[in-house]
Amino acid sequence: MIRTVLAELLDAERLFADFFNSSNVGLAIFDQQLRYRMLNSCLAASNGTSADSHLGKHVREILGNVALQVEPAIQQVFDTARSVVNCEVAGALPTKPDGGHWIDNFFPMADSNGRVKQVGAVVVELGRNIQLQPTHSNARSASAVLRSWKDIAQYVGACVRTVQRWEHAYEFPVRRLSPQKGAVVFASRNEVDGWLRGRLAIRKPLRETNSCPP
Repeated sequence: MIRTVLAELLDAERLFADFFNSSNVGLAIFDQQLRYRMLNSCLAASNGTSADSHLGKHVREILGNVALQVEPAIQQVFDTARSVVNCEVAGALPTKPDGGHWIDNFFPMADSNGRVKQVGAVVVELGRNIQLQPTHSNARSASAVLRSWKDIAQYVGACVRTVQRWEHAYEFPVRRLSPQKGAVVFASRNEVDGWLRGRLAIRKPLRETNSCPP
């Protein structure tokens, strides 16, 4: 019986390790001192250095000043035991002086007593062609990222169902954190604008099979 339980635990750990290392998005686990306890090769490459060089390091040692955008979100998860999603992060890293642009999502990892001892992170790096909008002192410009189906639909002047049909029928550029149903979706304004220009250039109408709900 004990051997069976141990075998099942080892199998579960192997499955988790396989998922962690084969994922095409960045994954990491932080401890209460905001140190990297685990991360996959995708995130290491996105940060411009090796996975081993992250382990045991404080987030500020790896991300430099960009960590100031990340630390409050991680600490909030520890304090509230609630996820913080769609954090837009941008800037130059010590190991990536040309800079980058990411969408970070943080979630609590509780122990057997329900206490949050670690925080997990899911990180998606956006393309180099996606630039943050400048912020002016008298008015905050719109974000370069549309963070939900509703935001995307409002941006293109359609309803959510229509945009979802466009994704399947016309390859509308929607991104997901995972392929599972109900996963967080977002889109880049630049990519959406490019898609719209492309539809106009080839003069293909967007056919609708159903009307939007009122």
